[in-house]
Amino acid sequence: MPDIETEAPVIFRGMLRDVVACSDYDDVCRLLELVPAGPDVDEIEHYQSHARIEEFLPVAVEALTHADVAADVLYRLTRLGEHEEGPDERAQAMFLFVTRTACTAVIAHLLQKGTLEIGEES
Repeated sequence: MPDIETEAPVIFRGMLRDVVACSDYDDVCRLLELVPAGPDVDEIEHYQSHARIEEFLPVAVEALTHADVAADVLYRLTRLGEHEEGPDERAQAMFLFVTRTACTAVIAHLLQKGTLEIGEES
């Protein structure tokens, strides 16, 4: 179990790196008022992010299918008791984006850390 006090900043930066396009990363860091990494650290973080995402790719289709189901569950739960006509497509898209992004980042980090391993296909 990670020590959230000491590991959270590192996990946060890594997940941010994983979910923000490389070309936008520096701008997003400035917007979030994060201290920019030095060039050497930035290069390492960038490489590690790509390595994490590559490690996630073998399970991406199955994981993202589950994330899509989770998005639908969460969307429906937030709409309980509402009697609006038709779905809110914008809200549905946001739930899809958030669950897919979170799923990818969490699984990629757990794979990199060795907490989670990809098993044999059955």
